[in-house]
Amino acid sequence: MSNGDKAQVDSMKQFGIPTAKIMAYMAGQSGGYGMLRFTKRDLYNYIHGQRLARISDGDAVATISYLEGKANADMTTVARYTRTADDRLGSLFWVDGEMMSDYQLFGDVMAFDSTYRSNKYKKPLVVFSGSNHHKQTTIFGFALLEDEEVRTYRWLLLNLVDVMGEKTPCVVVTDGDKAMRAAIAEAMYANFEVEDFEEYWKTAVESLGLQNNSWVQQTYEVKESWATAYLRGTFCAGYRTTSRCEGINAYIKGFLKSTDSILELVHSLDRVVKVYRNNEVTVQFYSTYYSPVLTTGLDSIELFASKLYTRAVFREVKKQIKGVATLLFRGRDSISTTVVYKFSRMGAPGRIHKVLFDPDDKKIQCDCSMWNSEGIPCSHIFCVMKYEGLEQIPDSLILRRWCKDAKDSRRMPVTMRPGDEGRMLRYAALSSATSLVARLGSDEREDFEFAKESIASLIDKLRHRVYERAGGQPGMSGWKAMKDPVVARTKGAPKRKKEFDQCSQPDVRGKRRCCTKCGTPGHTKRTCSGYCARGVSGIGNGVSPTDGNGSHDGSAAASASLPTELGHAYEVI
Repeated sequence: MSNGDKAQVDSMKQFGIPTAKIMAYMAGQSGGYGMLRFTKRDLYNYIHGQRLARISDGDAVATISYLEGKANADMTTVARYTRTADDRLGSLFWVDGEMMSDYQLFGDVMAFDSTYRSNKYKKPLVVFSGSNHHKQTTIFGFALLEDEEVRTYRWLLLNLVDVMGEKTPCVVVTDGDKAMRAAIAEAMYANFEVEDFEEYWKTAVESLGLQNNSWVQQTYEVKESWATAYLRGTFCAGYRTTSRCEGINAYIKGFLKSTDSILELVHSLDRVVKVYRNNEVTVQFYSTYYSPVLTTGLDSIELFASKLYTRAVFREVKKQIKGVATLLFRGRDSISTTVVYKFSRMGAPGRIHKVLFDPDDKKIQCDCSMWNSEGIPCSHIFCVMKYEGLEQIPDSLILRRWCKDAKDSRRMPVTMRPGDEGRMLRYAALSSATSLVARLGSDEREDFEFAKESIASLIDKLRHRVYERAGGQPGMSGWKAMKDPVVARTKGAPKRKKEFDQCSQPDVRGKRRCCTKCGTPGHTKRTCSGYCARGVSGIGNGVSPTDGNGSHDGSAAASASLPTELGHAYEVI
């Protein structure tokens, strides 16, 4: 393979294009498979060799070097990791500057879940995610965990909170894993003890005069099992279950393979983040230049909402504006300066909703709690606005995280460093010159091959000059080498209790597999006690796929003495 062919293959593999498709594309580019100067086997051998070369010093070393290089290029990137007792990579956590910015805006509700079969070490991959102002998934960070113990999750969450400026989410959505819940309680909400809850409950009941209310007493008795009723009035940004987490995991797995190294995993996750961010840019464009057709009859309110909210949120708000037509006015009372409106919905006259309106402060509050749960006004509030002649949504009912300009307030000012202006001019000149090369080199196949070889050679020379000037390849600083992790033993999804006693059920499995050595069911020839007695035994601590026959002093969980504080880290902030 020529240097030009290799450069093109490297570029295409960088964006996750399968090898077979690369072969087909380059064959079409050259005029047919017979015109290629290499075979399919040559291509596979080259790609495999490049893959091994990237982790020649070890997968863990290559990954940390890559993240260090990212941190040198972007000072807001942070990565932290732990070492096991036998000097292997334990857990790894990393975020970039845009993830931090998104967390500050949309981190009031956070979901995190672990997924498996994403790398050859079987390390659980944790994705921190939330919902942005377009109700799309936004990613706050990634982590690869050594194991799924409480101490590991606690280390991860403590680092997350520290990196994010000590901000903790109001709501955390998980899959119900006991270790996750215990770590969340310790790392994020350890200050809310049982005594605090009891005091808070007592104060609330006494202030509302509900000491003798039977429903309040019954609710308190079953406080351990509160679920949907407990979440009513709690803002969850559209989250109720981990279904969105499962969707993220399913999408990410389209970029990953169970045989990937950690370095390949990190590269693939970089591409995933770019796709999500591009999706956000696309819908932001449509939201900015979108003009709706006014159909609700409350034109002034609808037009104001369309200019304020993103398209996804406006669709939900428009449903509530349309719902005004289904409401029946049931009365209007005055309590001091506050006006109380009563409404019921057509077809449900027995269900009365009360809306409080303060004419002085333009504050409106409804007992249906949609504003508290979803962050948008309900149809009852819009009905009050109609009766009061309000043409705009009051500021007290505008949640900035749902607005089109949600990110504008946090946009960092762009400052140009000395020399940047000249760099931009030089970049423009080179872009113009290379476009001429592309035009001339694409006419004939011989010219194309010559141009490709020349460009590949020029790139190598320029890269060598840059590395010499920087004192070495970025991210390859001299720090103590780290061994690759061992293959982890994952515990999978939380186990659910059966609703019946399996022992009381008849055995309907049919014929069971028996040991070919002793004829007894329940084990195989390899695990038979008689067979094992002759010296056959398994490896109990796992083997690193890149370690050969190295000895292990401990298992993947050998870092039991890891500190509970912020851990070891290479860290660049």
